Amino acid sequence: MKNNKYIATLLLVFLFTISAVAQQKRTITGLVVDERNEPVIGASITVPGTTNGTITNFDGKFSLTNIEQSVKLIQVTYIGYFPQKIDITGKDNVSIKLVQSNTELQEVVSVGYATQKKAHLTGSIGTLDAKEITDLNTTNLASALRGKITGLSVSGGNGRPGESARIVVRNAEIMSGFSTVSGFVPDPSPVYVIDDIISTEAQFNNLDPTVIENLSVLKDAAAAIYGASSAYGVIIVKTKRGHDGAPKISYNGQFGITDEIQRAKMLDAYNYGKIWNAVRFANTTEVSETDNLKYMFQADELSKMKSLNYDLLDQEWHAALTQKHSVNVSGGNEKTKYFAAISYVKQEGNIGKIDYNRWNYRAGVDTKIGNSLKASLQVSGENGKHNSSYSKVAGSNGGETDYNYLLTHPRHIPEYVNGLPIATYGVTNSTREQAQLYHFNTIQNLDNYSRNNFQNMNINASLEYDLGWIKPLKGLKMKFAYGKNISSSKTNQYASDYTLYAFTKRVNGLGVSSEYGHLYSEDAIDMSSSNLNKITVSNGNAVSRSMSESNNYQINFTTTYAREFGKHSVSALFTIERGESESEDLYGSVADPYPFTNGQSKSATGAAATEFGRNESGRLSYAGRLNYSYANKYLFEFLFRTDASTKFAPENYWGTFPSFSAGWVISEEDWFNNALPVFDFFKIRSSFGLLGKDNLKPWNWIQTYGLNSDKGPVFGTSAQTTSAGSHISLPDDGINRYSHWDKNYQLNGGLDMNLLRNKLTIGIDAYYNWGREIFMTQQGSANYPSTVGSQAAAENYGSIDRYGTEISIGWKDKVGDFKYNVRINTGLSDDKILVAPWPALIAFDDQHPGQRYDVGSWGYECIGMFRSYQDIEEYFAKNDIVSYMGMTKENVQPGMLIYNNVRGSQKSDGSYYGPNDPNDPKAGYVDDNDRILISNRSNPYGFNLSLGGEWKGISLNAQFSASWGGYTYIPKEARSIASLVSTAGGYETMQYTNLPSFWANDMFVYSDIVDASGNVVVNKNVEAKYPNLRYSVNSYESTFWRVSGTTISLDEITMAYSIPKKLLKSLNIESVRLNLTAQNVLSLYNPYPDNFIDPMSGNYGKYPNLRKVTIGVNVAF
Repeated sequence: MKNNKYIATLLLVFLFTISAVAQQKRTITGLVVDERNEPVIGASITVPGTTNGTITNFDGKFSLTNIEQSVKLIQVTYIGYFPQKIDITGKDNVSIKLVQSNTELQEVVSVGYATQKKAHLTGSIGTLDAKEITDLNTTNLASALRGKITGLSVSGGNGRPGESARIVVRNAEIMSGFSTVSGFVPDPSPVYVIDDIISTEAQFNNLDPTVIENLSVLKDAAAAIYGASSAYGVIIVKTKRGHDGAPKISYNGQFGITDEIQRAKMLDAYNYGKIWNAVRFANTTEVSETDNLKYMFQADELSKMKSLNYDLLDQEWHAALTQKHSVNVSGGNEKTKYFAAISYVKQEGNIGKIDYNRWNYRAGVDTKIGNSLKASLQVSGENGKHNSSYSKVAGSNGGETDYNYLLTHPRHIPEYVNGLPIATYGVTNSTREQAQLYHFNTIQNLDNYSRNNFQNMNINASLEYDLGWIKPLKGLKMKFAYGKNISSSKTNQYASDYTLYAFTKRVNGLGVSSEYGHLYSEDAIDMSSSNLNKITVSNGNAVSRSMSESNNYQINFTTTYAREFGKHSVSALFTIERGESESEDLYGSVADPYPFTNGQSKSATGAAATEFGRNESGRLSYAGRLNYSYANKYLFEFLFRTDASTKFAPENYWGTFPSFSAGWVISEEDWFNNALPVFDFFKIRSSFGLLGKDNLKPWNWIQTYGLNSDKGPVFGTSAQTTSAGSHISLPDDGINRYSHWDKNYQLNGGLDMNLLRNKLTIGIDAYYNWGREIFMTQQGSANYPSTVGSQAAAENYGSIDRYGTEISIGWKDKVGDFKYNVRINTGLSDDKILVAPWPALIAFDDQHPGQRYDVGSWGYECIGMFRSYQDIEEYFAKNDIVSYMGMTKENVQPGMLIYNNVRGSQKSDGSYYGPNDPNDPKAGYVDDNDRILISNRSNPYGFNLSLGGEWKGISLNAQFSASWGGYTYIPKEARSIASLVSTAGGYETMQYTNLPSFWANDMFVYSDIVDASGNVVVNKNVEAKYPNLRYSVNSYESTFWRVSGTTISLDEITMAYSIPKKLLKSLNIESVRLNLTAQNVLSLYNPYPDNFIDPMSGNYGKYPNLRKVTIGVNVAF
């Protein structure tokens, strides 16, 4: 019994103990909303100092259990909002409203192998919020960055499907302007780093914007952490990773159309005919009765041409579809997190058989193994196709012949006559050059093709071990990372011959067949075999295949350390990096394929050719960085990197690149806050460092030889033209074993300011870069005569300075429920060339020591037009002219522009005689030496303006850009009779090349022009604005053709609507956002006559930049 009582007593004590413990725990429930009282989904609720936590659900509600009775506070955090600590004393339920924070200062920025808070940066680093580009429909990432980061210039990417874009940081392209050797063009692009792995420009461009977490641009000495090639900047991309919590699925879909911004305005058939007559018969002394019939459009033909309009571009051009879809999945728990994404993008062409499509994939997992070890694995890549019709006529493969042919095709010449494809024969009814034999529709229908397939796969893996469990080593981590990239590209091409037709006799304006007829009338033209001439045109007539593959790997072993000791914060990094790459390429072709070819070599019977090559390289690097800050206001950073490159001889492998930077957050000083309370944040920073570049042709430090059986070596002054038999030949380039890393010293100073409760943000940077021992080639200089026998090797020869300022100003505020923001980015840059391979005599319009690389625009000073022979006599007599643009007075004609005589010939000391100097052996000559500086440089001034507003889920964002301060010219192909794809010269090129609309009724005509019947077909027009196109002297760049270089445009506009979350609750949908986006929207200024082209459309005669209008939806579950 006693034992039973004892047991019962123990049981009661135990039960009371359990009850007491249970009473010490409690549960808190609550609701979290934003400033619009919308529920916040996924906010983190935790007990400070513990691992006890939860997240809010779709309704913004939460329930946090197992809370000790002694706990008085819980913490609420959510990205983009200020964290809050909530007092829960005596409460079981709380309501919490989050306030949006100044995320710019708190956001984490990638700085190379690590991250830093933006507030602690000491270098010039531009950042981009990935949300800014998610709505843009692009097939390349670079074009989406245009105008969004100061110091970053983007070109290309807005035209043909699959067209790539290029990024240059701080005008780096001038650094390689003197270094081209044997087809090797030094690359001025920045280094691209994706998830800590050095990547290519193509891999960067192919990234899907929806997988980007953040993007940073290192523009100053902070880039030294990447050593090799970092002198031209570094772009770092971090992709999204998994997160704690239930799986989240998001879908981003876009459908849109692409179309021309504005089509160039061209002459109609009637005005084209009049212009041709006025050009062909500008010099009346050359006219004969036969000429009037054979080479002139008669009055009846001109009358008929008023009703002719074979606008081939209008027939072939169409708005094209574009689409993009992406699905992202992420989730995980405290131990393991995952992220996966797949996307598809497609853009159709606007003419012919052009299209581009690409699949992207990315999957990654991060997991904790125990308390100290983390492992990560990520697989990503893309698979794409780029198809087009193959054409080699007039060198059009990959060129602009297709679009140029359709745009400039004369409107009186049809593409087909009674179903037969015809050559573009003008009034002379003959072939002047191959461009006339290009036939768009025939080439499209031949099923001749160029099909490019490309693939890229990346595998990134890492292990990170935290030594913090050892107390003296707290903050120390070691990481091993491995990255592997395999890329391949394959292009199959098939080309055959085709047949065009021409007519011996065509039709006149009355519908009568005649050898002097210039028109094509299907119901009247003679289709008999005796009148038809077949023309066989070679389009390449071969099957070919080109393949390339690259295989790269990168290994990093990195040690990091970060600790805080009171007000002292110390962090350090050291990494060893090794990488190797190899690439192979193969090309083969076989001529004369069968019409039923399957694209393989055995389906062709002609001559075969094969080429192949291989290249490999490696690098080894050591890099380190040390950061120290005191009280978050005194910031210091020192970093270094040393690289070895096999582009140099072994004794010159290594280059070392250190840098130092410092910052002072003045706003953390009490005295500053008391004196200037308007400032919420004020930081001064500066950096200085040495960066390098191995931007030269690989293996140019070692002598190589080849076998040449065609010619012998050159002796004396004449070339050897007879065969000397097989012999060893010199390489195309000279060798230079002494080449070494070039040097780029970079100094940067900056200010970062937030004012008026963080509503106003200002960022200012000023930089000066000293490029020394830059690779340049002395080919063509006074020190390197052409008789050497090979091209010059690149040497550490040049010196170039670059400098400039960059300014970014932003404003964010709200009025009631309306939020708005404004941001303007601007800057000014310049440069000086100090040392370069100068020729013995430097022309006045060439680069000079101490002057900028951009020499501006030089041309003739136009002082009028010769409108009569008396004008010519007076000009020659008054100005003592002996020779005018290579012509004597007798050859100068009315309708030519008058250029001023401003300068004599060049003296032996490099200076110039004055005009009509009696000591000048060429006194009285108007020639190339009389050109003047018309524009100092391309537009030096400009800005990008971003505007945004949001009200109750409706948002509107727009981006404008402007540039000014320079001049340009009306394009040569528009101001003269010249074809972009033609190799022929002279006015007869107009037989197959139309002209812009501004020429109509405003070209100089000296006297009435009459046809063979005596009818006036062109009226005299000596008061016309424009000179006669007959004379090539009128086409030279001059002040006559100068127009303002100013551009003002609306580049992007996006309107979006977020459906209220309460409407989505029953569907278990987290968010839905609808958007309408337009890109390349509108030009607001046009300097061209008759607005015949739009500045936003790109270059005249080439495939235009496209306007894109897209509807999209973003759904998150």
